[in-house]
Amino acid sequence: MGLILTLGRQKAFLREGEWRSADRGLEVRLNQLTSDWIAESGGPKLDSPDPELDVATEISRTTGGRVVLQSRSDQRRSARIYFARRQYKLAFF
Repeated sequence: MGLILTLGRQKAFLREGEWRSADRGLEVRLNQLTSDWIAESGGPKLDSPDPELDVATEISRTTGGRVVLQSRSDQRRSARIYFARRQYKLAFF
C-alpha cells in the first residue's frame, strides 16, 4: 500500500514506486534519489517480500529520515513496478 517517511518536519508518502509530498522540492529529490539508487544497485531484491519497504529503508538511511508508518504492499504488483524501473535506458542518437 504505502509508507510515510519523515525528514525533519516534512513528510513524504511512497506508493507504487513514486514519492509524493506537499513540498514539491522534496518530492522531486526523493524520486531522483530512488532512481539513482535503482540505477546504481538494481534496487530492491527481486524476491523481496516488500520492495517499497526496501526503497524507503534505503532512502531514509541516505537522507537521515525515518519511516513512521508502513502498510504492506502487494508483493507481485510492487515487484512488477520495480522490475520495470530496473531496466536500462539507452540513449540512441
